[in-house]
Amino acid sequence: MQKQYGLIVIFLFLSIACCSGCTQSDKDEEKFIGTWRTELKNNPIGNGTYTDTRTFYANGSYTTTNVGIGTIPGTWYLSNGKLVIDTYFPGTYHYSFSQNNTVLTLTSETRGFTENLTHR
Repeated sequence: MQKQYGLIVIFLFLSIACCSGCTQSDKDEEKFIGTWRTELKNNPIGNGTYTDTRTFYANGSYTTTNVGIGTIPGTWYLSNGKLVIDTYFPGTYHYSFSQNNTVLTLTSETRGFTENLTHR
């Protein structure tokens, strides 16, 4: 009888340990959902400044809207603790949330630039 209780306790412990890792990923994915606005940027083509908006949808779709280019569709997902965006301008980013999950900081893995986005 004690063996059965021991096995049940071990099974419960392993189940909880496995699910706790999944929960963190799910929570991070939920934080991305919605529309984010980039910081004010200098226009590389001409004078003036602009902002981009990026919208992450729960179904894995993604759009970025730029005044000069328009709306560009794509997809997004999290992989190994990084954000992967597959669109016309694809990229992999290190990410972090701050200010009660209202500021998202993205650092491009290949290009090295960092930008802050604010949740709208």
